[in-house]
Amino acid sequence: MKNLLFTILIIGIFGCSKDKNSNQSISSNYELEITDSIRVDYLEELILFDIDDGRFLAKKDLVSYIIFDETGKITSHIELKTDGPNAINMVYSAGFFGGRFTIMDLNKGLIQFTNEGEIINNISIPEDYIYMHPYNRPAFELGSKLAYYRPERDLIDWEDQEKFYKEYYKTPLLEVFDPITKEVELKMEIPETSIYQDGDFHFLYHPQIVKRGKIWYLFLMAELKFYVYEEKDEDLIFRESVSLNIKDHVPFPQADLQNRYELFSKLEKVISSMIEQLYAFDDKIILIYRKGVNENIVQNYNRENQSEWREFLESLPKYAAVFDSEYKLLQDDIELPKGIISTPVANKDGEIFVQKNQSYFGEEDWNTYYKLKLTEKK
Repeated sequence: MKNLLFTILIIGIFGCSKDKNSNQSISSNYELEITDSIRVDYLEELILFDIDDGRFLAKKDLVSYIIFDETGKITSHIELKTDGPNAINMVYSAGFFGGRFTIMDLNKGLIQFTNEGEIINNISIPEDYIYMHPYNRPAFELGSKLAYYRPERDLIDWEDQEKFYKEYYKTPLLEVFDPITKEVELKMEIPETSIYQDGDFHFLYHPQIVKRGKIWYLFLMAELKFYVYEEKDEDLIFRESVSLNIKDHVPFPQADLQNRYELFSKLEKVISSMIEQLYAFDDKIILIYRKGVNENIVQNYNRENQSEWREFLESLPKYAAVFDSEYKLLQDDIELPKGIISTPVANKDGEIFVQKNQSYFGEEDWNTYYKLKLTEKK
């Protein structure tokens, strides 16, 4: 288990010809503009990560959470208990679920809280599980069932890493729990078009799932693409994969399964390209991504010097790509304002929320979140 925890702490594209958008022309009429901002008067940094009906959820750390409204007024401060009968062991993921602040706990499954931080519901899932890393949501509704990111339940092959990762890459990503029968099943298989199916080592896939109505979107750490699934009769049917084929990006490295640690030495030499966020609106999909930095530039900066390395990372540009409702690429390489931190939060009006980076602009005694709106130049 010590080896498992050590490997987890290490954490920090090649397109397939069957993917959509392999050769498409694009327009150049879109931009993301700052249209407004929300100021939250809270001395410490708050990481914004969810929204529900005009309420925003941010965290100071793994036990302290803040809910604020559209004016920036703090309406709730939830402090999770770390001792006593209602103690929380470890928060693997948090967010709004069913209108309530909800977490996935290390031992107790899904726990829901009042706005005052009192437990009002505990949905226990089958025991003896562990998560490899945090996830972007505690749970999703799938018909009358609950779906959540698949935990690891059998680590018998952990010492045989080659065998473990072969099984890990081919196992579906979601565990679906029936609250009536207490039975579980696995859903959302990784498609054949994914590089995680090519037999090489890509480390953990860090899946991020975004659900909009009956359509589910998935993207993985080592790929510049996303996958589309349709919910039908409490099942998830894979529909298509969509690639983002941008110029001058630095692919996420890979290695043979037999020589896994070569991957980590490669990762130390570059900053790889990566999708940070996916937003699904009525008529468009917007991705936020970074292109990465090659070895010739990275070698000029000292990773051991934390302030220098952080300043370098914060100077790197972020970009957006826009797809229409049929997943045709309309435009990529839309540069975002400098000094912002992307968040997964967007509202029903098509506004994306990003966070002002105080390390970049200078420390302030409050938190600022900007609204970005996609506009088309005339």
